[in-house]
Amino acid sequence: MCRNQGLEAKRRCGFLSEEQRGPKRVVWVKGRVGSEECPKSLVTAASLEWLERFFAWKFAGGGAVTDLPAKEADAMVTLEGEWRSAGGNRNNESV
Repeated sequence: MCRNQGLEAKRRCGFLSEEQRGPKRVVWVKGRVGSEECPKSLVTAASLEWLERFFAWKFAGGGAVTDLPAKEADAMVTLEGEWRSAGGNRNNESV
C-alpha cells in the first residue's frame, strides 16, 4: 500500500534500511499508542497468532489466566487491557 502511493519513506516502512527511513519520528498514532514505523510492517505472523489466540480465549468465555502458561497468561491480560481501553465490543465488533 505505501509503495503504491510513494509513501514508504514518509511512513518509515520497515522494509527500508534505517538510512532510507530517515530520522525517527512518530508516524502513526491511535489513542495512547504510537509508532515510529509504519504499523503495517510491524505486524507479523506471530502477532496475528496472539490476536487469534486472544479472541479464541475470549470467545470461549475467557477462562482463568492462572490455568495458562505464564507467557500466554501475560499476553491475555495485556490484550484484555488493551481491548477494554479501546472500548472493546462497544461498536458491534465481533466477540
